[in-house]
Parts: sequence; structure tokens; C-alpha cells
Amino acid sequence: MIIRGIIFDLDGVLVDTEKLHYLAWVKVLKPLGLNFSKKEFFDYTGKQIDITAGELIKKHNLKSSKEKLVLQRRKIAIEIFKNSDVKLMPYAKNAVSFFLKENKVRIGVASGGIKKIVIMKLKNAGLYNFFSTVVAGDDVKRGKPYPDTYLLAAKKMKLKPKECLAVEDTQYGVESAKSAGLFCFAIPNEHSRRQNFSKADKVFKNLKEAVRFIKNKNLCLT
Repeated sequence: MIIRGIIFDLDGVLVDTEKLHYLAWVKVLKPLGLNFSKKEFFDYTGKQIDITAGELIKKHNLKSSKEKLVLQRRKIAIEIFKNSDVKLMPYAKNAVSFFLKENKVRIGVASGGIKKIVIMKLKNAGLYNFFSTVVAGDDVKRGKPYPDTYLLAAKKMKLKPKECLAVEDTQYGVESAKSAGLFCFAIPNEHSRRQNFSKADKVFKNLKEAVRFIKNKNLCLT
């Protein structure tokens, strides 16, 4: 295993935003008569927004089309992120800085969010200029857990999937990366720790542990 590219998921890996995403779902679902619990939100954490919307409509027999629910959810999310500080996950900036020093290692972001909000988060967190490749949910036809997001990210980085390592925090992100042919490290957090991470190549408590493992094993092409 030699790594030529690192592809980070965004929410829950680099930025601490899952609580804000939960708030957005609560606001859009309450008028439809659904009291969306944190427990149920945990089951969907990491899934593409349109997939989540479709499953919620079917499960709860909501009187809304998937397209309308997605648009409303995106509108609310944009307002929330415009008016909220985006906090970094522990060791996020250190991890990105470490890989930037590896001159032959390319780094990118592969997120399930829409491009406008993804860029907003990266800029608010002071990370935007670190990444030359940013792939979002609206760049692909099928989002996570399908492989499309990671396949496009690797292609944009001009690398083969097997040359890339994904860093994910959810079961669905891991499934996306592995089905695309990438190596994948998982870093579960409070929102995703109940999910199934059996498909991940390694599971760590935080980014610091993951970076230490890569350094100790000398996995980067330098």
C-alpha cells in the first residue's frame, strides 16, 4: 500500500458540523409533522441528502416530493451555515498540513454536501486554499454510499482509486470509498459510532492516530 493521494470527507472528519446538519433536518421536517430524533439522524449520517430525503418520505409517508424536500433542506442549511461558525475537528489542520508537506501526495475533499455549502464550510474553517480538488454531492448522479463521489475525486486528482486513501467518519462514506476501490480509514464520532465500520481498512479514534499510523508505516509516496 503506497499512498499518492489523500481524500478527506468533510463533515465529521475535517469540520464539526453534524449538529448543524441535524438542526437543518429538524427545521425542514417539523412542518411536515415529523419530530426528527437524534437517534434516527444517526442512522442517516453520511448518506447523500437526496437519498436520505427519499427514504424519509417513504418511511414516514411524508406529504412532499423528494425534489421539494431536498430544495427546502438545502435552503435552510445555507442559512444556518451563513450564520454559524464552522469549527474544526480535532487535529484537522495539523493533518492537512502534514500531507501538504509530502510533495508528491495530493489531497482532496469528497463530500456528500452541495458544492455551495461545501465551499462555504471550507472557507469559514480556513481550509479552502489547501485543496485543489473538491468534489461535492451535486457533482455526481449518485452520492454516498455509491462509489461515484470517490471515483470522480480520484479522476480529478489524476490518480487511480487504488493509489488513494479515503478518510471517513460514517459507514456510508466507507462503503462509498471501498466500492470505488480506495483504501479507507474510518474515524467514527459521536454521531456515527453506532454504525458498521467493518469494511474500513483501519479504524482510529481521531486524525492524530491516523496520521501517526501513516508516518510510522511510511505509507506516503515521498
